[in-house]
Amino acid sequence: MVLFNRIVDLIVAITRVVVLLQAAAIFVIIVFTVISRYGFNFVLSWSEEVPRYLLIWISFLGAALCVDLKDHIAFDYFYKHFRGVACRAVEILTNGAMLFFGWIMFFFGIQFVQDFGSDLMESIPFTNVWYYTAMPLSGFLIMLFAVRSQLNSWLGTGLATERDAPSTTA
Repeated sequence: MVLFNRIVDLIVAITRVVVLLQAAAIFVIIVFTVISRYGFNFVLSWSEEVPRYLLIWISFLGAALCVDLKDHIAFDYFYKHFRGVACRAVEILTNGAMLFFGWIMFFFGIQFVQDFGSDLMESIPFTNVWYYTAMPLSGFLIMLFAVRSQLNSWLGTGLATERDAPSTTA
């Protein structure tokens, strides 16, 4: 289980770096676009489309990372107010729901990519497969993180999260 957690931690670290690089790319592209538009009266044709695609990737990967961090707001209330068996039941239901949701994203995301991925993007000569792939990849990551959470819970090897830590405020 330790090896599995280390592998998943590596995947989480890589995903975080990818999201940060994408956010940095959005920033650079938008700053360049503003300078070129108002300074030189010139705008690249893809300067609006690429940041939009990067934002889609950031949203999907960020959602998966939030599953790993247990930052899904809807269940936070129950985690904080229940203890013992009730808290474990909420955790099993939450992880099951996340696993199911991830499977839906993965399965139907693959179908979506197969059906529409060959279409061309609006202003650049690439197929949509490059940004449609965010959905099944995110679904896979959500499933992976939900499975890890549940296995760690069952085996008692849970990773410390903010919700597990004792409160320091009165």
